Amino acid sequence: MILIIDNGSQYTHLIMRNCRDMGHESQIVNNSSSYERSVAPNQKKIERIILSGGPGSVYAGNNGLSEVIVKKTLDGTLNKPLLGICYGHQLIGQLAGARVAKGVNAEYGISEIYVDEKDSLFMDVPKRFNAWVSHFDEVKEAPKGFVVLAHSDTCPVEAMCHEEKEIFGVQFHPEVWHTENGERILGNFLGAHHVLDDL
Repeated sequence: MILIIDNGSQYTHLIMRNCRDMGHESQIVNNSSSYERSVAPNQKKIERIILSGGPGSVYAGNNGLSEVIVKKTLDGTLNKPLLGICYGHQLIGQLAGARVAKGVNAEYGISEIYVDEKDSLFMDVPKRFNAWVSHFDEVKEAPKGFVVLAHSDTCPVEAMCHEEKEIFGVQFHPEVWHTENGERILGNFLGAHHVLDDL
């Protein structure tokens, strides 16, 4: 089962639909739910975890269940592949020690993404593609132990991954049909084995 944490994104159900279309059972859980109720009893069933986007800022206050999951994944208490999208990406960055702040420009619409490192997330994805972006904040640099996988002209960390653990973050929205190769990127995560090439 793919566990999807809903952080208030209007696109959360698109993540679930993509998972279903690719043959993966999934479940959406609200970020206000507790770890003890939503994750702990289901650990054997959970294959991977996706943190949705959302309208909030990660530095504004309580980040709920998503924060607990990121912390436990970073320290190894929870050993499940993790993908953060937009807000989820920013939360991983912040909790791993990176600076998250407002971008030079708020982004809403199509942005061209440049792939810097292949990794499993961008297998069979072109070096340049268009993606749907919707955010005010951004990760300003890769946190220690992470590698930048992609950037855009306005955002230095459009995608990143942990050097050793299966922890990924993308600033853009692969679940939205406007994103070229979005289904491929999600599919790569759902079936990915983490491999960094040429580092």
